Amino acid sequence: MRQWYASAPTLSDTEQQQLDKEMAMLGVTCRKEAEPEPVVFWDEHRSAIEWWLQVQDLLRWQGPVCEGLDVSAVKADAEMSGRTINADDYHRLKLISHTVKTLFNDRLKH
Repeated sequence: MRQWYASAPTLSDTEQQQLDKEMAMLGVTCRKEAEPEPVVFWDEHRSAIEWWLQVQDLLRWQGPVCEGLDVSAVKADAEMSGRTINADDYHRLKLISHTVKTLFNDRLKH
């Protein structure tokens, strides 16, 4: 089973220096954080995760409550972008969106 890694984008040396300079001008000092470990995904989940990253802004909200993914908007987005919808990827996308919805709504309870 092949795996691929997702990690946070990195800044170039020039970008990091500019950020450090701007932070210093604001009086903010940052200590160097440990490098986060990359997130490992099985290759079979890659297209569903990439799809989620493209449609994550299509969540529906009722005030502070997340209602989940707007499936009609996702379908329209897939049709307009020419995405071929695979049933397995769709089920994985629903699982991802359900998990995200649950995480958002659980924060309201605390």
